[in-house]
Amino acid sequence: MAPTIETIEPGAPRESWAGLLRLADEPLPLSRVLHEGVLYGVRGEDRHPVAVVLVIDHGRGSAELRAVAVAEPARGRGLGTWIVSHVCDRLRAAGAKRVIVGTASSGLRQLGFYQRLGFRLSRVERDYFTPERGYPPDLSENGISSRDIVWMDQAL
Repeated sequence: MAPTIETIEPGAPRESWAGLLRLADEPLPLSRVLHEGVLYGVRGEDRHPVAVVLVIDHGRGSAELRAVAVAEPARGRGLGTWIVSHVCDRLRAAGAKRVIVGTASSGLRQLGFYQRLGFRLSRVERDYFTPERGYPPDLSENGISSRDIVWMDQAL
């Protein structure tokens, strides 16, 4: 049976999704956007969240995949690809012309994931992950300091 995407309203209903979203972002920056935009989620057989995408509308036909996460036990089965593809289909149907996503330059797995989905590198924003933005000074991934964000986009 194919997963079902649900739309989670801002407010209390989103709190149960925050733990999963923390796989995609640090707590402070995430708390600033948790109740913005549209939150799409997939629950597992046990009804717990297993995949989530937070979309922020930037206007002028552009939307950002602000946070994308799949629970550890559900990874490697195509669920991330499936939910991002379906969310992009929904954005296209709603009139979006372009979708963007940003990830740390140290996030090698994420960089590959988005490129496999057709996203193209568009720019690098240096020194993005700072304490002023709510990120720990020693943030790293894959043995690489997480300092810069790589922005990618895709025409819809």
